[in-house]
Amino acid sequence: MHASAKQLTAKDFGLADGREQEDEEALDVLDLPQLHQRPRAETLLMTLADLSSQPASWDATPRNGTPTSPLSGTSTPLRRKRKIRSQGIPSYLTKIIASPLAWIEDDEQKECIWEAAAQRLSERSGRTAMGSISRTFVIPLQPDLPLSHDHSTGTTMTNENEIDASTDTIDGYLNLTLREPALTGDDLGLKTWASSYLLAKRVAVLQHTLPRLPQHASILELGAGTGLVGMAAAAILKRHVIMTDLPEIVPNLQHNARLSTEAIALHGGRVDCAVLDWMQPGAFFLDGMHEGQAHTFPLIFAADPIYGPEHPRLLAQAISYHLIENSDACAVVEMPLRDAYVAEREAFRQAMSDVGLVLHEDGQETGFDDWSSAVDDDLIEVTCWWSVWKRR
Repeated sequence: MHASAKQLTAKDFGLADGREQEDEEALDVLDLPQLHQRPRAETLLMTLADLSSQPASWDATPRNGTPTSPLSGTSTPLRRKRKIRSQGIPSYLTKIIASPLAWIEDDEQKECIWEAAAQRLSERSGRTAMGSISRTFVIPLQPDLPLSHDHSTGTTMTNENEIDASTDTIDGYLNLTLREPALTGDDLGLKTWASSYLLAKRVAVLQHTLPRLPQHASILELGAGTGLVGMAAAAILKRHVIMTDLPEIVPNLQHNARLSTEAIALHGGRVDCAVLDWMQPGAFFLDGMHEGQAHTFPLIFAADPIYGPEHPRLLAQAISYHLIENSDACAVVEMPLRDAYVAEREAFRQAMSDVGLVLHEDGQETGFDDWSSAVDDDLIEVTCWWSVWKRR
């Protein structure tokens, strides 16, 4: 993908921030242990744990079920055990960070308290202010399974620690744990977006309408980001998927691929990662597998690939360059219907037509995203457009 260096906000995506109505029975900040009371270290740590804001499930229709790990949730969205009104929480956390905690003798406990308070404060400063987090997504492997599944919740770990989550199949679902490093405005591929999650779940539905792939055929993903779509496709379609993105995105993509290597292999698939800039679609090399030659992939995926006026043309050209030249080959693209990007979507349709690709099948579906400048409990509903394109 070719990314511009523009600093983007939720408003740029047509996403409005919104805070849900507080529960009338939620605790007030004054109900929490106060520093003048000299609370025990264990009490402060438990309180800070209750204040954690974990990424919520993005499913629109939850079902009852069993959590896949102690950190997973069973409802949508995932909520804290104790509800605490947000008013006054930033000030409460700041006071803890600034306090010497003189009554606590154990220096290690003090460090844990300060670190936890700082993490809770960053979580309330929006997704771009948070540190590295990990999410676990559960993807259906068969089309008769519902696209919504309450196991697919996200969980947060601090200080780059990984979730101890299974990557096995559970009742026909595939667990994929993805790391999302701290976001910056121009490294948008480091976040898993709603359209990626929706497309990953849609692969099972589309698998019988997609072209029959040769046993040793490889699939290409453009702008893979955190790798959710490519890894899901590898497991569901039992094929080799090459996931590509910009140089600054690929190291995290490789990390996520390593986490799920065994789970994908259990289903007969595998993944590799490579750098591919859409401005130079032929400058693409994967040692021993691909040397940038044109028209070698029968199937291409791309999710949420457009963030600037130049992207529709570049994406269409990259798809045309790499897609094999026969009528069975197809590209599957999903993107959110953001009000701010109406012109870019129309430009994408035109660009695909210009390179000889026609719309074969499409539809809309609804998901959720957590791009927010406030607390990440506030999920934003996002309508996405998926489309399947074939050569004319």
